Amino acid sequence: MTDLVLTGLRKTYGDFVALDSTDLTVEQGEFLTLLGPSGCGKSTTLAAIAGLDVPSGGRITFQGRDLYNAETGLCLPPEARNFGVVFQSYALWPHMTVEKNVSMPLELRRVPAAERRARVAETLELVGLAAFARRYPGELSGGQQQRVALARAIVFKPPLLLLDEPLSNLDAQLRLQARSWLKDIQRSLGLTTIYVTHDQEEALAMSDRIVVMKQGRIVQMGRPEDIYGTPLHPFSAQFVGSANLLEAELLSVGDDGLARVRLPNGPEILGHAPLPLTGAGPVSLVLRPERIGLAPVAGPGPVNEIIVQAGAVSYLGEGYEQVLDLAGQSLRRKGERAMTEGPGRIQVAAADLLVFRKD
Repeated sequence: MTDLVLTGLRKTYGDFVALDSTDLTVEQGEFLTLLGPSGCGKSTTLAAIAGLDVPSGGRITFQGRDLYNAETGLCLPPEARNFGVVFQSYALWPHMTVEKNVSMPLELRRVPAAERRARVAETLELVGLAAFARRYPGELSGGQQQRVALARAIVFKPPLLLLDEPLSNLDAQLRLQARSWLKDIQRSLGLTTIYVTHDQEEALAMSDRIVVMKQGRIVQMGRPEDIYGTPLHPFSAQFVGSANLLEAELLSVGDDGLARVRLPNGPEILGHAPLPLTGAGPVSLVLRPERIGLAPVAGPGPVNEIIVQAGAVSYLGEGYEQVLDLAGQSLRRKGERAMTEGPGRIQVAAADLLVFRKD
């Protein structure tokens, strides 16, 4: 069942287009992440859904009801949408106890006192803060404050939860813990959730689907495995995970998507074109550092054997990262062992070398 639909959604500030004709469907119970760099339009999208910002065009519907419709002039205020929102800054009331902070959404909705107390206690238990009900926000750690903000957003049982960079103020270890329990809570409640982040690791770890955004547009959307394993745009490949980007010339491409390319001052090699390519011309090659092999590469399909110049090595704990020179272009390789510095050979499966039109 579909919960939320954005159709041709636009937001402009004068001549600047912050959101450019965005179409998006979010399914009931889905954890969907808007991922991209600062200024890509992800927070603008979230604010439009929440009713905190008025779009410049398009339509937003939720469970079949219009929230915003440019044609009719309808724009429901945030309180009429009844969504739960957690901001990057937790916006807790410092003079109120944890219990009172979480109770406020119920008080504003005039929920009877006995029911309020029961729901606050239940929610604090859910986020692991039952023992901190009488404390004030200033007496809590950053991770605990983040849980209070989440509890306040879900205590009134919203039909949609909107999260805007909620973990960005936590240190690395706390973020790892918070990712796990936040996803567990979302699943246990069956909450349709839209999550905004610039952290690709968070997006990969938590999402049912990821929407990659750039300059107000959706570049690619899909399951984390598909976004990482089969990027459909060089930006997706570089922003989600790490990737080498090489320049080459397209020589030919078969019906099966197998492309023959020539590196400048280098050899002819084979790659895979995930999108249709026609005619010769400049192309960009995308290659994950961990997909560069030393031993014979197993698996179906052709394999490229390429002469490189191996350079400096860095030890990363779980393995090594090494700089390689391929016909004047720099590559980074990751693996369990490093190459001896100097001339050497690498092997790359054609299926792992993605070929895109340069423009």
